[in-house]
Amino acid sequence: MVANDTIVALATAPGESAVAVTRLSGPDAISIASARFHGRISPADSASHRILFGSFLGDDGSPLDSVLLSVFRSPRSYTGEDVVEISSHGGTAIPRAIVEALVRAGARAARPGEFTERAFRNGKLDLAQAESVAALIRARSERSLRAVMSALGGSLSRRVAAVDSELVGLLAEVEARIDFPADVGEAIDGVELGRRCSRIAGSVREWVARIPGSRRMQEGVRAALVGRANVGKSSLLNALVGYDRAIVDESPGTTRDTVEESIWIEGVELRIADTAGLRAGLGRVEGLGVERSARAARDCDLAVLVLDRSDGVGDADREAASWVEDRPVVVAWNKADLRVGIAPRPRAPVSSELVVGEVETIAVRPGGAEPLLGALRSALPRVLCEHVGEEVATTSVRQDRLFAEALAALERAETGFSADLSYDLIAVDLADARR
Repeated sequence: MVANDTIVALATAPGESAVAVTRLSGPDAISIASARFHGRISPADSASHRILFGSFLGDDGSPLDSVLLSVFRSPRSYTGEDVVEISSHGGTAIPRAIVEALVRAGARAARPGEFTERAFRNGKLDLAQAESVAALIRARSERSLRAVMSALGGSLSRRVAAVDSELVGLLAEVEARIDFPADVGEAIDGVELGRRCSRIAGSVREWVARIPGSRRMQEGVRAALVGRANVGKSSLLNALVGYDRAIVDESPGTTRDTVEESIWIEGVELRIADTAGLRAGLGRVEGLGVERSARAARDCDLAVLVLDRSDGVGDADREAASWVEDRPVVVAWNKADLRVGIAPRPRAPVSSELVVGEVETIAVRPGGAEPLLGALRSALPRVLCEHVGEEVATTSVRQDRLFAEALAALERAETGFSADLSYDLIAVDLADARR
Protein backbone atom coordinates (compact mmCIF):
# COMPACT_ATOMS: atom_id res chain seq x y z
CA MET A 1 0.00 0.00 0.00
CA VAL A 2 1.56 3.27 -1.17
CA ALA A 3 0.81 6.53 0.65
CA ASN A 4 0.43 8.56 -2.54
CA ASP A 5 -1.29 6.04 -4.81
CA THR A 6 -4.72 6.71 -6.30
CA ILE A 7 -7.70 5.45 -4.33
CA VAL A 8 -11.35 4.95 -5.24
CA ALA A 9 -14.52 4.28 -3.27
CA LEU A 10 -18.24 4.85 -3.36
CA ALA A 11 -18.88 8.16 -1.56
CA THR A 12 -22.62 7.53 -1.12
CA ALA A 13 -24.30 4.74 0.79
CA PRO A 14 -24.83 1.52 -1.20
CA GLY A 15 -28.37 0.45 -2.05
CA GLU A 16 -31.30 1.75 -4.03
CA SER A 17 -31.03 5.45 -4.84
CA ALA A 18 -31.47 7.84 -7.75
CA VAL A 19 -27.80 8.87 -7.76
CA ALA A 20 -24.52 7.37 -6.57
CA VAL A 21 -21.20 9.20 -6.30
CA THR A 22 -17.86 7.46 -6.83
CA ARG A 23 -14.75 9.34 -5.69
CA LEU A 24 -11.16 9.07 -6.95
CA SER A 25 -8.22 10.77 -5.21
CA GLY A 26 -4.51 10.70 -5.97
CA PRO A 27 -1.90 11.66 -8.54
CA ASP A 28 -3.44 9.52 -11.30
CA ALA A 29 -7.11 10.28 -10.53
CA ILE A 30 -7.65 12.49 -13.58
CA SER A 31 -5.79 10.22 -16.04
CA ILE A 32 -7.61 7.10 -14.80
CA ALA A 33 -10.97 8.87 -15.09
CA SER A 34 -10.08 10.13 -18.57
CA ALA A 35 -9.44 6.60 -19.78
CA ARG A 36 -12.98 5.59 -18.83
CA PHE A 37 -14.87 8.75 -19.78
CA HIS A 38 -16.20 9.82 -23.17
CA GLY A 39 -17.59 13.32 -23.53
CA ARG A 40 -17.11 16.59 -25.38
CA ILE A 41 -14.26 17.53 -23.03
CA SER A 42 -11.84 15.05 -21.48
CA PRO A 43 -11.14 15.33 -17.72
CA ALA A 44 -7.45 15.65 -18.61
CA ASP A 45 -8.21 18.86 -20.51
CA SER A 46 -10.71 20.26 -18.02
CA ALA A 47 -10.08 23.13 -15.64
CA SER A 48 -10.59 22.57 -11.94
CA HIS A 49 -14.05 22.71 -10.43
CA ARG A 50 -15.85 21.87 -13.66
CA ILE A 51 -18.65 19.37 -14.27
CA LEU A 52 -18.51 17.33 -17.46
CA PHE A 53 -21.35 15.32 -19.01
CA GLY A 54 -20.63 12.11 -20.86
CA SER A 55 -20.55 8.32 -20.72
CA PHE A 56 -18.62 6.03 -18.44
CA LEU A 57 -17.10 3.30 -20.56
CA GLY A 58 -16.91 -0.39 -19.76
CA ASP A 59 -13.92 -2.64 -20.48
CA ASP A 60 -15.04 -3.14 -24.09
CA GLY A 61 -15.36 0.58 -24.70
CA SER A 62 -19.16 0.60 -24.76
CA PRO A 63 -21.12 3.08 -22.58
CA LEU A 64 -21.92 1.67 -19.14
CA ASP A 65 -23.90 4.67 -17.87
CA SER A 66 -24.47 8.37 -18.50
CA VAL A 67 -22.61 10.30 -15.82
CA LEU A 68 -21.66 13.74 -14.55
CA LEU A 69 -17.93 13.95 -13.81
CA SER A 70 -16.52 16.65 -11.50
CA VAL A 71 -12.84 17.59 -11.60
CA PHE A 72 -11.04 19.08 -8.57
CA ARG A 73 -7.37 19.75 -9.17
CA SER A 74 -4.77 19.79 -6.40
CA PRO A 75 -4.58 21.53 -3.99
CA ARG A 76 -8.14 22.89 -4.26
CA SER A 77 -9.91 19.68 -3.30
CA TYR A 78 -11.19 17.88 -0.22
CA THR A 79 -8.06 15.73 0.12
CA GLY A 80 -5.59 18.29 -1.27
CA GLU A 81 -4.86 15.85 -4.14
CA ASP A 82 -6.36 15.61 -7.63
CA VAL A 83 -9.93 14.42 -7.06
CA VAL A 84 -12.58 13.21 -9.50
CA GLU A 85 -16.17 12.54 -8.48
CA ILE A 86 -18.43 10.55 -10.81
CA SER A 87 -22.19 10.92 -10.35
CA SER A 88 -23.98 7.94 -11.90
CA HIS A 89 -27.35 6.32 -11.49
CA GLY A 90 -27.73 4.59 -8.14
CA GLY A 91 -28.64 1.06 -7.19
CA THR A 92 -26.19 -1.78 -6.75
CA ALA A 93 -24.94 -2.94 -10.15
CA ILE A 94 -23.89 0.34 -11.81
CA PRO A 95 -21.89 1.88 -8.91
CA ARG A 96 -20.15 -1.43 -8.25
CA ALA A 97 -19.26 -1.83 -11.94
CA ILE A 98 -17.81 1.72 -12.02
CA VAL A 99 -15.65 1.12 -8.93
CA GLU A 100 -14.41 -2.23 -10.28
CA ALA A 101 -13.61 -0.69 -13.67
CA LEU A 102 -11.59 2.10 -12.03
CA VAL A 103 -9.67 -0.44 -9.96
CA ARG A 104 -8.82 -2.36 -13.13
CA ALA A 105 -7.69 0.95 -14.66
CA GLY A 106 -5.10 1.45 -11.91
CA ALA A 107 -6.82 2.76 -8.78
CA ARG A 108 -6.85 1.02 -5.40
CA ALA A 109 -9.94 0.45 -3.28
CA ALA A 110 -9.81 2.98 -0.43
CA ARG A 111 -9.77 1.95 3.20
CA PRO A 112 -12.62 3.24 5.42
CA GLY A 113 -11.95 6.91 6.20
CA GLU A 114 -8.93 7.13 3.91
CA PHE A 115 -10.16 10.20 2.01
CA THR A 116 -10.48 12.13 5.28
CA GLU A 117 -7.13 10.72 6.43
CA ARG A 118 -5.51 12.19 3.32
CA ALA A 119 -7.27 15.51 3.91
CA PHE A 120 -5.73 15.54 7.40
CA ARG A 121 -2.31 14.47 6.16
CA ASN A 122 -2.30 17.17 3.49
CA GLY A 123 -3.29 19.93 5.90
CA LYS A 124 -6.85 20.42 4.62
CA LEU A 125 -8.30 19.45 8.01
CA ASP A 126 -6.84 19.31 11.51
CA LEU A 127 -7.40 16.20 13.63
CA ALA A 128 -10.45 17.59 15.45
CA GLN A 129 -12.07 18.48 12.13
CA ALA A 130 -11.23 15.07 10.68
CA GLU A 131 -12.93 13.35 13.61
CA SER A 132 -15.91 15.63 13.13
CA VAL A 133 -16.49 14.20 9.65
CA ALA A 134 -17.38 10.79 11.09
CA ALA A 135 -19.55 12.44 13.77
CA LEU A 136 -21.31 14.47 11.07
CA ILE A 137 -22.24 11.32 9.19
CA ARG A 138 -23.59 9.75 12.40
CA ALA A 139 -25.55 12.84 13.49
CA ARG A 140 -29.14 11.89 14.32
CA SER A 141 -30.71 15.19 15.27
CA GLU A 142 -30.70 18.86 14.29
CA ARG A 143 -28.86 20.02 17.41
CA SER A 144 -26.17 17.36 17.12
CA LEU A 145 -25.75 18.33 13.47
CA ARG A 146 -25.25 21.98 14.41
CA ALA A 147 -22.73 21.06 17.10
CA VAL A 148 -20.70 18.83 14.79
CA MET A 149 -20.78 21.36 11.95
CA SER A 150 -19.38 23.93 14.36
CA ALA A 151 -16.51 21.60 15.28
CA LEU A 152 -15.95 20.79 11.61
CA GLY A 153 -15.67 24.52 10.99
CA GLY A 154 -12.74 24.69 13.43
CA SER A 155 -14.37 26.10 16.58
CA LEU A 156 -13.10 23.25 18.73
CA SER A 157 -9.55 23.66 17.42
CA ARG A 158 -9.63 27.44 17.97
CA ARG A 159 -10.76 26.96 21.57
CA VAL A 160 -7.99 24.45 22.19
CA ALA A 161 -5.45 26.80 20.62
CA ALA A 162 -6.60 29.65 22.88
CA VAL A 163 -6.15 27.57 26.03
CA ASP A 164 -2.80 26.29 24.76
CA SER A 165 -1.64 29.86 24.20
CA GLU A 166 -2.37 30.67 27.84
CA LEU A 167 -0.50 27.54 28.92
CA VAL A 168 2.53 28.48 26.83
CA GLY A 169 2.81 31.81 28.64
CA LEU A 170 2.43 30.22 32.06
CA LEU A 171 4.92 27.46 31.32
CA ALA A 172 7.44 30.01 30.02
CA GLU A 173 7.20 31.96 33.28
CA VAL A 174 7.74 28.78 35.32
CA GLU A 175 10.67 27.56 33.22
CA ALA A 176 12.30 30.99 33.37
CA ARG A 177 12.37 30.68 37.16
CA ILE A 178 14.03 27.28 36.79
CA ASP A 179 16.69 28.26 34.23
CA PHE A 180 17.32 31.91 35.12
CA PRO A 181 16.25 32.40 38.75
CA ALA A 182 18.59 35.36 39.27
CA ASP A 183 17.28 37.23 36.23
CA VAL A 184 13.56 36.91 36.94
CA GLY A 185 12.01 39.84 38.73
CA GLU A 186 9.35 39.52 41.37
CA ALA A 187 6.69 41.40 39.42
CA ILE A 188 4.92 38.08 38.99
CA ASP A 189 5.23 35.95 42.11
CA GLY A 190 4.24 32.34 42.75
CA VAL A 191 0.80 33.34 44.03
CA GLU A 192 -0.05 35.15 40.79
CA LEU A 193 1.23 32.19 38.74
CA GLY A 194 -1.04 29.94 40.79
CA ARG A 195 -4.00 32.20 40.03
CA ARG A 196 -3.24 32.02 36.31
CA CYS A 197 -3.07 28.24 36.53
CA SER A 198 -6.41 28.14 38.36
CA ARG A 199 -8.06 30.31 35.69
CA ILE A 200 -6.88 27.94 32.95
CA ALA A 201 -7.91 24.89 34.95
CA GLY A 202 -11.34 26.44 35.60
CA SER A 203 -11.87 26.93 31.88
CA VAL A 204 -10.98 23.31 31.11
CA ARG A 205 -13.00 22.10 34.12
CA GLU A 206 -16.09 23.82 32.75
CA TRP A 207 -15.37 22.23 29.40
CA VAL A 208 -15.12 18.72 30.90
CA ALA A 209 -18.40 19.30 32.76
CA ARG A 210 -20.09 19.88 29.40
CA ILE A 211 -18.95 16.59 27.88
CA PRO A 212 -21.82 14.34 29.13
CA GLY A 213 -24.42 16.78 27.81
CA SER A 214 -22.52 17.16 24.54
CA ARG A 215 -22.39 13.39 24.13
CA ARG A 216 -26.13 13.04 24.81
CA MET A 217 -26.87 15.82 22.36
CA GLN A 218 -25.04 13.90 19.64
CA GLU A 219 -26.09 10.34 20.46
CA GLY A 220 -29.57 11.00 21.85
CA VAL A 221 -30.98 11.14 25.37
CA ARG A 222 -31.91 7.70 26.71
CA ALA A 223 -35.25 7.70 28.53
CA ALA A 224 -36.94 4.71 30.17
CA LEU A 225 -40.60 4.23 31.09
CA VAL A 226 -40.52 2.27 34.35
CA GLY A 227 -43.16 1.15 36.81
CA ARG A 228 -45.24 -1.80 37.91
CA ALA A 229 -47.29 -3.87 35.52
CA ASN A 230 -50.48 -2.51 33.94
CA VAL A 231 -49.98 1.17 34.77
CA GLY A 232 -50.02 2.15 31.08
CA LYS A 233 -46.33 2.42 30.12
CA SER A 234 -46.89 0.88 26.67
CA SER A 235 -49.94 3.08 26.06
CA LEU A 236 -47.86 6.14 26.91
CA LEU A 237 -45.10 5.06 24.50
CA ASN A 238 -47.66 4.62 21.72
CA ALA A 239 -49.16 8.03 22.48
CA LEU A 240 -45.75 9.73 22.46
CA VAL A 241 -44.58 8.21 19.16
CA GLY A 242 -47.98 8.55 17.49
CA TYR A 243 -48.63 4.94 16.50
CA ASP A 244 -49.02 1.48 18.05
CA ARG A 245 -45.35 0.64 18.60
CA ALA A 246 -45.94 -1.59 21.64
CA ILE A 247 -48.62 -4.22 22.20
CA VAL A 248 -51.24 -3.11 24.71
CA ASP A 249 -53.62 -5.41 26.58
CA GLU A 250 -55.64 -5.29 29.80
CA SER A 251 -53.85 -8.33 31.19
CA PRO A 252 -50.71 -7.43 33.18
CA GLY A 253 -47.31 -8.53 31.94
CA THR A 254 -47.97 -7.95 28.22
CA THR A 255 -44.57 -6.30 27.74
CA ARG A 256 -41.81 -8.85 28.33
CA ASP A 257 -38.90 -7.12 26.66
CA THR A 258 -37.69 -3.56 26.22
CA VAL A 259 -39.19 -1.76 23.22
CA GLU A 260 -37.35 1.36 22.04
CA GLU A 261 -38.48 4.17 19.78
CA SER A 262 -37.27 7.72 19.16
CA ILE A 263 -38.98 11.08 19.15
CA TRP A 264 -37.39 14.49 18.57
CA ILE A 265 -37.90 17.40 20.98
CA GLU A 266 -36.35 20.82 20.37
CA GLY A 267 -33.95 19.24 17.85
CA VAL A 268 -32.77 16.57 20.32
CA GLU A 269 -33.38 12.84 19.87
CA LEU A 270 -35.14 11.21 22.83
CA ARG A 271 -34.71 7.43 22.73
CA ILE A 272 -37.60 6.10 24.80
CA ALA A 273 -37.59 2.53 26.09
CA ASP A 274 -40.80 0.85 27.24
CA THR A 275 -39.96 -1.75 29.88
CA ALA A 276 -41.57 -4.80 31.43
CA GLY A 277 -43.59 -3.99 34.55
CA LEU A 278 -43.06 -5.35 38.06
CA ARG A 279 -45.70 -7.56 39.66
CA ALA A 280 -45.99 -10.50 42.02
CA GLY A 281 -45.83 -14.07 40.73
CA LEU A 282 -43.55 -13.47 37.77
CA GLY A 283 -42.85 -16.41 35.48
CA ARG A 284 -39.36 -17.21 34.22
CA VAL A 285 -39.70 -15.33 30.92
CA GLU A 286 -41.39 -12.34 32.50
CA GLY A 287 -38.68 -12.30 35.16
CA LEU A 288 -36.02 -12.05 32.46
CA GLY A 289 -37.93 -9.11 31.03
CA VAL A 290 -37.92 -7.37 34.40
CA GLU A 291 -34.15 -7.87 34.64
CA ARG A 292 -33.81 -6.08 31.32
CA SER A 293 -36.12 -3.36 32.61
CA ALA A 294 -33.86 -2.78 35.59
CA ARG A 295 -30.83 -2.62 33.29
CA ALA A 296 -32.54 -0.11 30.97
CA ALA A 297 -33.50 2.02 33.99
CA ARG A 298 -29.94 2.02 35.33
CA ASP A 299 -28.53 2.97 31.91
CA CYS A 300 -30.99 5.76 31.08
CA ASP A 301 -30.27 9.48 31.27
CA LEU A 302 -33.87 10.40 32.14
CA ALA A 303 -36.44 8.16 33.81
CA VAL A 304 -40.22 8.35 33.52
CA LEU A 305 -41.75 6.72 36.59
CA VAL A 306 -45.29 5.74 35.61
CA LEU A 307 -47.77 5.40 38.50
CA ASP A 308 -51.50 4.59 38.59
CA ARG A 309 -53.46 7.71 39.63
CA SER A 310 -56.51 5.56 40.42
CA ASP A 311 -54.58 3.39 42.88
CA GLY A 312 -52.18 3.86 45.77
CA VAL A 313 -48.41 3.44 45.79
CA GLY A 314 -47.37 -0.16 46.45
CA ASP A 315 -44.19 -2.14 46.95
CA ALA A 316 -43.75 -2.73 43.21
CA ASP A 317 -43.90 1.04 42.60
CA ARG A 318 -41.26 1.64 45.24
CA GLU A 319 -39.00 -1.08 43.81
CA ALA A 320 -39.26 0.42 40.31
CA ALA A 321 -38.44 3.83 41.78
CA SER A 322 -35.31 2.38 43.42
CA TRP A 323 -33.93 1.60 39.97
CA VAL A 324 -33.77 5.31 39.11
CA GLU A 325 -32.83 6.83 42.45
CA ASP A 326 -29.76 8.63 41.10
CA ARG A 327 -30.99 10.35 37.92
CA PRO A 328 -33.58 12.95 36.85
CA VAL A 329 -37.13 11.57 37.03
CA VAL A 330 -40.39 12.68 35.48
CA VAL A 331 -43.34 11.26 37.44
CA ALA A 332 -46.34 10.43 35.25
CA TRP A 333 -49.58 9.69 37.12
CA ASN A 334 -51.44 7.79 34.41
CA LYS A 335 -55.15 6.82 34.33
CA ALA A 336 -56.00 10.24 35.76
CA ASP A 337 -59.56 9.84 34.45
CA LEU A 338 -60.10 6.94 36.86
CA ARG A 339 -59.14 8.76 40.04
CA VAL A 340 -61.75 8.76 42.76
CA GLY A 341 -63.35 12.21 43.14
CA ILE A 342 -60.83 14.85 44.09
CA ALA A 343 -58.67 12.55 46.21
CA PRO A 344 -55.24 14.12 46.77
CA ARG A 345 -52.41 12.69 44.76
CA PRO A 346 -50.15 10.36 46.80
CA ARG A 347 -46.52 11.25 47.26
CA ALA A 348 -44.33 9.74 44.55
CA PRO A 349 -41.86 7.15 45.94
CA VAL A 350 -38.81 9.07 44.73
CA SER A 351 -36.69 11.86 46.18
CA SER A 352 -38.13 15.29 45.42
CA GLU A 353 -34.61 16.47 44.52
CA LEU A 354 -34.63 14.11 41.54
CA VAL A 355 -38.08 15.01 40.25
CA VAL A 356 -37.86 17.32 37.23
CA GLY A 357 -41.57 17.09 36.42
CA GLU A 358 -44.79 15.60 37.78
CA VAL A 359 -47.88 15.36 35.59
CA GLU A 360 -51.17 13.53 35.21
CA THR A 361 -51.87 11.70 31.95
CA ILE A 362 -54.62 9.72 30.23
CA ALA A 363 -52.65 7.66 27.72
CA VAL A 364 -55.71 6.17 25.97
CA ARG A 365 -57.26 9.56 25.11
CA PRO A 366 -56.19 11.76 22.20
CA GLY A 367 -53.83 14.37 23.61
CA GLY A 368 -53.73 12.59 26.95
CA ALA A 369 -49.95 12.29 26.84
CA GLU A 370 -49.34 15.97 26.07
CA PRO A 371 -48.56 16.85 29.71
CA LEU A 372 -45.83 14.20 29.72
CA LEU A 373 -44.43 15.51 26.45
CA GLY A 374 -44.29 19.00 27.97
CA ALA A 375 -42.54 17.66 31.07
CA LEU A 376 -39.96 15.86 28.94
CA ARG A 377 -39.33 19.06 26.99
CA SER A 378 -38.80 20.98 30.24
CA ALA A 379 -36.49 18.25 31.63
CA LEU A 380 -34.12 18.19 28.66
CA PRO A 381 -32.04 21.23 29.72
CA ARG A 382 -31.12 19.54 32.99
CA VAL A 383 -30.28 16.25 31.29
CA LEU A 384 -28.19 17.97 28.63
CA CYS A 385 -26.48 20.29 31.12
CA GLU A 386 -27.92 23.24 29.20
CA HIS A 387 -24.76 25.27 29.62
CA VAL A 388 -23.33 23.00 26.89
CA GLY A 389 -21.80 25.34 24.35
CA GLU A 390 -22.44 23.89 20.93
CA GLU A 391 -19.44 25.78 19.60
CA VAL A 392 -17.06 23.65 21.70
CA ALA A 393 -18.78 20.27 21.51
CA THR A 394 -16.38 17.33 21.38
CA THR A 395 -16.93 14.76 18.67
CA SER A 396 -15.06 11.66 19.84
CA VAL A 397 -14.33 9.62 22.95
CA ARG A 398 -10.62 10.24 22.31
CA GLN A 399 -11.15 13.98 22.70
CA ASP A 400 -13.18 13.46 25.88
CA ARG A 401 -10.38 11.36 27.39
CA LEU A 402 -7.69 13.91 26.48
CA PHE A 403 -9.64 16.79 28.03
CA ALA A 404 -10.00 14.79 31.24
CA GLU A 405 -6.25 14.04 31.27
CA ALA A 406 -5.40 17.70 30.63
CA LEU A 407 -7.61 18.75 33.52
CA ALA A 408 -5.97 16.20 35.85
CA ALA A 409 -2.53 17.59 34.94
CA LEU A 410 -3.68 21.20 35.53
CA GLU A 411 -5.14 20.26 38.91
CA ARG A 412 -1.81 18.72 39.88
CA ALA A 413 -0.11 21.96 38.89
CA GLU A 414 -2.69 23.92 40.94
CA THR A 415 -1.86 21.79 43.95
CA GLY A 416 1.84 22.34 43.31
CA PHE A 417 1.46 26.13 43.32
CA SER A 418 -0.69 26.00 46.48
CA ALA A 419 1.83 23.78 48.29
CA ASP A 420 4.79 25.89 47.06
CA LEU A 421 6.38 22.84 45.41
CA SER A 422 9.46 23.00 43.21
CA TYR A 423 8.91 24.70 39.85
CA ASP A 424 10.56 21.68 38.22
CA LEU A 425 7.63 19.49 39.31
CA ILE A 426 5.03 22.07 38.34
CA ALA A 427 6.59 22.47 34.89
CA VAL A 428 6.20 18.73 34.26
CA ASP A 429 2.47 18.93 35.03
CA LEU A 430 1.97 22.01 32.83
CA ALA A 431 3.82 20.30 29.97
CA ASP A 432 1.56 17.25 30.43
CA ALA A 433 -1.50 19.51 30.21
CA ARG A 434 -0.19 21.07 26.98
CA ARG A 435 0.50 17.69 25.43
